[in-house]
Amino acid sequence: MLQQVNFVRTAHLDKESETTIKLSDNLEFTLQRCRWTHEIKNVKGDFEITKITETYGNGQPRELKYDKSSDRFEATDVSGKTNLTFYITVMDEMTEIKETKDICAVKYELQIPSTILQRLKIRQFYKSQFVLPGYDGYKFTYFVRKINDSTENDIDIMIENPYNVEVAGKKGDFNFVCDSTKDIILPMFFTFYADEIPIVEGTNELHGLPQESSVDESRPESVIPSHSSKTATLLHNIATNHRYADVYFISCDRGIIPSHRCILAEFSNIFATIFEESTEFPIQITADEFSAQTIHSALNFLYVKSDSIIGKEMKVFKFAIKFGIQILIDECRSIFVKSVDSTNVFEFVQIAYSNNFDELKRKCLKILAEKKGEIDLTKVAELSKNILFDAFCFKL
Repeated sequence: MLQQVNFVRTAHLDKESETTIKLSDNLEFTLQRCRWTHEIKNVKGDFEITKITETYGNGQPRELKYDKSSDRFEATDVSGKTNLTFYITVMDEMTEIKETKDICAVKYELQIPSTILQRLKIRQFYKSQFVLPGYDGYKFTYFVRKINDSTENDIDIMIENPYNVEVAGKKGDFNFVCDSTKDIILPMFFTFYADEIPIVEGTNELHGLPQESSVDESRPESVIPSHSSKTATLLHNIATNHRYADVYFISCDRGIIPSHRCILAEFSNIFATIFEESTEFPIQITADEFSAQTIHSALNFLYVKSDSIIGKEMKVFKFAIKFGIQILIDECRSIFVKSVDSTNVFEFVQIAYSNNFDELKRKCLKILAEKKGEIDLTKVAELSKNILFDAFCFKL
């Protein structure tokens, strides 16, 4: 009895190139391109190509004329990389289906606004990540790189594929070239076997969320309301999904950090005012006083990652002051109170007086009064008169 098996395979070819399209161990063919003419050769196995479509321009597929008795056909897009989809049918009672495992096919649409692409200079790149919806174990890093000085075929995008799953019908890293004048809207299918889904570190479930971990008592308590670990991770994943990002920070090291207006406006009236007055989309915020790492740390704190600012409190605090993020200011103040000692008291006492942090003031003045023998007295001259007066009058 004959069995019909249908395959769909996608190929991406440059003007002068070829690729092998593999259906199974005993079914494959080679596709060779010479400008707009394509030739099918090195056919292995018995199958029929029932339809070929080409995708370009507006992203809508267009069926190509293909004579099933011929091994050649012509595409219409000759400007650069051609994107073809093959619909293939196999009728063979001897076809052996080796895999009985469940196959997962997940669609993800990569979206990058042209405003981001146009800011890149030659040899500069933008790095980001995305997670497949519903499969937290599959996190992909991608690089957006400016490769020439024109606006045509000047952007190269490479998606790292450490899991070697099929991306658009092919395994290995995924590359494509596009124009910086157009928004990138690239729908892709990721295909993999269910029993190959990686286990997220810190969990005992497939594509699960990390379990609650014990609190490190040496760290300051967060002012963010307590969430379960699973809920917090879910919120963080939503906030760091750049698919619908509508605001971008530009850092001093030319980093491009995406975020979301609805989140930022919730934490800062300054952000809300910027968004209300802006007429561009997506909105760009120039933060050239801060590095990309500092901005990432601050935003991750807002995305329910309270430990993201540990060790970076001073730089993050300045970012919070700049943009009026009160919840982040309060968290840094709490850390400062627990961190101040005789080695850093001069820095913290000035912060305390500049921002009217009463608890930090008292802690600093107490150290200045108690630890005179441990303090670098050469720095006393840097303090303002009102600080010196309060320190002199401070009663232990």
